[in-house]
This record gives sequence, C-alpha cells and structure tokens, in this order.
Amino acid sequence: MIVKKRKVPLAIRKLRALTYRLPPNHPKLPLIMNDLKKREAGYKGECSIDFPLSFLKPKSYFIFHDLRLQDQSRFFQLDTLLISKKFALIIEVKNMAGSLYFDPHLISSFER
Repeated sequence: MIVKKRKVPLAIRKLRALTYRLPPNHPKLPLIMNDLKKREAGYKGECSIDFPLSFLKPKSYFIFHDLRLQDQSRFFQLDTLLISKKFALIIEVKNMAGSLYFDPHLISSFER
C-alpha cells in the first residue's frame, strides 16, 4: 500500500513555470534549462522504482515516497522507504548517464 505518494518536486515545478515566463533570448535561460534537465532526470530515476514496487502485495508492504524526516535539529530525505512486518528498506535511486567504471583494486581493498 502506498502511504505517501510521490509528487513532482516543487523546485521542478518552479523551474518549469520560470521557463514558460522568460523570453526565449533571456541570458539565464540556458542555465535554468540545464538545472531543470538535471532535476527532471533525478525525478525520473526516482519514478523508475515505482514499476518494480507495483508487484508487491499491497497488504504486506507500506511504501513511503519522498520522505523528509527530522533527527534532532537536522532533516534528511529518503527517496523511498519500504516497510514490512520483518524489515524496513531505504531505497535511494540515482539516474546516471554514460558508463560506470568500478575499480577492481579499490573494491578488493574493501573485502579485506
């Protein structure tokens, strides 16, 4: 069961509105569009987990999207929190373009 649904972030909504309001030749428009594309890619990455989660039995799991929690005086954000009777799973999604390279020497140093 999805307890907290995912919404389009406020920053993306503001940037979209700003791009519609600025003239096409505005000097800051390329910077704004670049920021908007990065944020939309991140949001698209977060949404990509929704399909696999849709296969879970709704009555067995609680799903919280885009959760903002407080620890003492600090706040932190979780992309998705999945809770069952037996465990809680924090899911952080990254949407990266290009190739990822994992250094085998660095990985082997963690195994010791």
